[in-house]
Amino acid sequence: MTIGLPTIDVQFKKLAQTVIARSSAQIAVLIVKDNTDATHAVKEYSSPLDIDAAKFTAANVKYIKDVLAGGGSKVIVVPVATASTAAVADAVAAIGSRKFNWIGLAEGDADEQNDLVTFAKLPASIKKGIKAVVYQAADPDSSRIVNFTNEDVTYAGGTTVTGEKYIARLLGVLTGLPLTQSSTYLELSELVGVTEPADLDTAIGDGELVLFNDDGKIRIARGVNSLVTLTPGVTDDFKKIVIVETMDLMKADIAASFKDSYLGKFKNKYDNQVLFISAVNAYFASLAADSLLDDAFANKADVNVAQQRAAWVQSGKAEAAGWDDQMVKNNAFGSSVFLGGNVKIPDAMEDLSFEIYLQ
Repeated sequence: MTIGLPTIDVQFKKLAQTVIARSSAQIAVLIVKDNTDATHAVKEYSSPLDIDAAKFTAANVKYIKDVLAGGGSKVIVVPVATASTAAVADAVAAIGSRKFNWIGLAEGDADEQNDLVTFAKLPASIKKGIKAVVYQAADPDSSRIVNFTNEDVTYAGGTTVTGEKYIARLLGVLTGLPLTQSSTYLELSELVGVTEPADLDTAIGDGELVLFNDDGKIRIARGVNSLVTLTPGVTDDFKKIVIVETMDLMKADIAASFKDSYLGKFKNKYDNQVLFISAVNAYFASLAADSLLDDAFANKADVNVAQQRAAWVQSGKAEAAGWDDQMVKNNAFGSSVFLGGNVKIPDAMEDLSFEIYLQ
């Protein structure tokens, strides 16, 4: 009889095998102001063919199609009353417990953009891996928030619209982009013009996602979020959308596997923790094989000795301060599993330095 891998290893293996496909099949929430359907019922669409155009204004139908054009798995459309003075709060209440990755407003005004910033910064939103695309928000400064700032864009055919009307399209782009690709220099082929900021480098340094005209092609200048303020443990890497996306997916996979295959099913002792740690490390190795982690780096998880030691000391066991690391590992603390990881997520190839010497 073939015994095979333990259940948790199998789950991690399946997650690793599908990680790239899942990264390009995320879910977007689009908030629209629309009274066409008096019930303001939340609707979900996976294809433009699914859209019930009779439920929305023509403008909002276009926004929904803009999101779907990005290639994500689906868009959750949340209509709020046109007279609403709390569009984001109304939308959040209507969404309920639905799972999603990105959220944005169609034609939201300045106050609504800032309300969405507040929502994305909530601990509950961060825990769920929610990220927002906003327009010219006031000081968002967060790795969870992409702040688009171009004044206007021009479509092929000559129609020019103000920047907030392009949020739906960017929401779709970020929802459908795989982790193997950065949004930096991504061409937006439906556009023929854009009003650029006075200085592209300054705008990017200020945490703004901006478009620019590159020899007739409109591109995203740099795939950055709005993070500006760095703190210990939060480096420049956290400014890159693709790196934050990779971290979010890894955390979600590890948490889901722990919950589904481990939580409550094993006694909390070091030997059982090692089973889970080994499965996580095999998962890291699979991600490295797909270049989502750096295969030249030792991507490893292990017991977080410092945290576990501190838990024992704080509980009154002062002698734990003198335990060696293995002693700490051997002494699991209550029901708590203190783990940590050290991984390297490679950035996309975006900057070239090429020196040529003539002899």
